[in-house]
Amino acid sequence: MKKFYQWADKTGALLQVLSLICISLLGLALVYFMVDELIAVVKISTITTDTDYYNLLEGVVTFFLFFEFVAMVINILRNGGHISVNFLLGLGITALVRWLITEHEKSLDDLIVSLAVLALVVSTILLAKFVHED
Repeated sequence: MKKFYQWADKTGALLQVLSLICISLLGLALVYFMVDELIAVVKISTITTDTDYYNLLEGVVTFFLFFEFVAMVINILRNGGHISVNFLLGLGITALVRWLITEHEKSLDDLIVSLAVLALVVSTILLAKFVHED
């Protein structure tokens, strides 16, 4: 049984290393796409028409999506493959607020998303108050 536990530990360590390598490769790909989107935003910003304004706004939102994913990959790599619940709650809040800024056609949808943001903010406060991370 001792040999099995040794094998399991070695296999777990190998899988952890492979996981971190894959996450690093994902981070590099995301940085590439983020820079590509930044170049597209700069190109669009030189043209000033009403239709290009919406394309510019869409490009900026896409850029920040890539930026948040890169930040998540950095957080995962710094914490040895783990990500904190607090970080995920913040990511959810920013994603929903971004949606509220860009999509505001139906009032009921806006209300539901606003309530979801409120629930995430309350969850963040409760997590900070009752769960102490060391």
